[in-house]
Amino acid sequence: MRKVTLAFLRHAKVPSHEGDMPLTEDSSPDIEAAVPRLRKLASANSKFLFLATKTHRSRQTAEALRAAIDPGAPEVKPAWGLRNPDVYLAGSRVELGSKAEFFASQCAYFEMTPKAVRGQTFYDGFLTAPDRIEYWLFSKNPPGENAAAVAKRVLQFAQSFLAAPDQSDLVVACVTHSPVMRAILLEGLGRVDTGEPNWVEEIVLEVSRDGMAYRFRDHVGTLPLLPE
Repeated sequence: MRKVTLAFLRHAKVPSHEGDMPLTEDSSPDIEAAVPRLRKLASANSKFLFLATKTHRSRQTAEALRAAIDPGAPEVKPAWGLRNPDVYLAGSRVELGSKAEFFASQCAYFEMTPKAVRGQTFYDGFLTAPDRIEYWLFSKNPPGENAAAVAKRVLQFAQSFLAAPDQSDLVVACVTHSPVMRAILLEGLGRVDTGEPNWVEEIVLEVSRDGMAYRFRDHVGTLPLLPE
């Protein structure tokens, strides 16, 4: 494989983060705006791959991009490397959200109440923070992955595409979530946190045997490959 270009995109607009919400009816313009930007990443012989997480919002966004850019590409599949941070509550992995009730509903082994959730230092701080993702991003000891761990995981995920046997150039549209993107920028690329990415905004990462090159807005730079 000569070159792999990964675009890490935030999912399209949702009404809230109170649960695994679907996209809003007015989410299409942001998706449509991303289509020409992704097309520009491809060469004449590039192949497209569209990946998502297991959330509705991520998968719906990836499916809409695939339909607009390359309907003949492989069907959208969930990629474990793109998932939100692994954080735990009463033994269960839980998705980040904006309500204590949502956290409580994800606990598989015990009946948790919203009050019990708010009784945990991290979750109380997270739920009451003006910027919840910023709170996690700068937490050095959350109950699970911190930002540095997520950034390393995603960069390893990106670099792993070099092992694919196909020698065609590849563009991978990776629809993920704002915590992942902000962790990449802060801990993976060494940029200053700029807050929530726009809907369907992308971080572009080109990976080759010579190293990695990135672009986000007007920021560009290079990184060495991670040690194997």
